[in-house]
Amino acid sequence: MFRTIDNDLIGIPGMFGEGVSHWRGVSRLLRTPWYHLTLRVENEGRFTECALMVDDTRKLQEMLVSQGADLAITEIMAVTPSWMNKTAGWQMERLTRVTVGEDKTGSEVCLLEVAEGAVYHTSHHSDFKVEALTNLTLIFLSSMIQGK
Repeated sequence: MFRTIDNDLIGIPGMFGEGVSHWRGVSRLLRTPWYHLTLRVENEGRFTECALMVDDTRKLQEMLVSQGADLAITEIMAVTPSWMNKTAGWQMERLTRVTVGEDKTGSEVCLLEVAEGAVYHTSHHSDFKVEALTNLTLIFLSSMIQGK
């Protein structure tokens, strides 16, 4: 999850709209993947683009379902930590598919496929095998975004 620090608050809560606050920065404590969405938003006949950072797959799914005439997702990037992407640091890559399943212990595991073809998983088990996942559910496929 993302967290904010009061000193990073810009202005007074609500001055940019009811229930809205602006922040100079956010932070995360967990080294888990998250999603960076680019949105096309219609407001009073004008379209603008904005970015949304989503912490988990359930919120990603909620955003995909909420697309309509006034809100379209034009791009989804997966942001993965080094333990997941097997590099020296965090990486942000275009996301093409997200699937959720259960491993042999019944724990939820997310599979993230990126445009370059790599498939990352959220399991920490050393003997994890993608083929062993059960109850697979497709959450996202790149054709689901309206901005394409």
